[in-house]
Amino acid sequence: MILDPLSSINGLVFGALLFLGFSVCALVWAAMTLIPQINRTLTAYEKLAVTLDEEIGPTLQEVQKVVVGVGELKQIAGQTMGTVSHKVEDVSGTLTKVAGSATKQSSVWAHGLFAGVKTYLEGKHESREHS
Repeated sequence: MILDPLSSINGLVFGALLFLGFSVCALVWAAMTLIPQINRTLTAYEKLAVTLDEEIGPTLQEVQKVVVGVGELKQIAGQTMGTVSHKVEDVSGTLTKVAGSATKQSSVWAHGLFAGVKTYLEGKHESREHS
């Protein structure tokens, strides 16, 4: 039995075509199972686009209001800090004056007490000399 080269090539081509046919059927079957998932994904993207289109304008307006509010708060805080700083300076100056006055008064009291003790002691010493 002699094999005809043409028949062996035909068999090989037939096998390759048969394999190709099964492969195409498998790919079509896999694609058919993916079509519903692709459809759901595209629908979700469409809903997302609609939601973004509807909500982006109002959201940006709210963000703008918040930014303006933050700017106003920053300005108020700056003014308040300036006022507080000025009042702290006033209180500091007042405390310095009070401390200086208290120092002078205690110095006067100390001198007065010292003079009184000295006079008392001198008076006691003089009364002993006269006796």
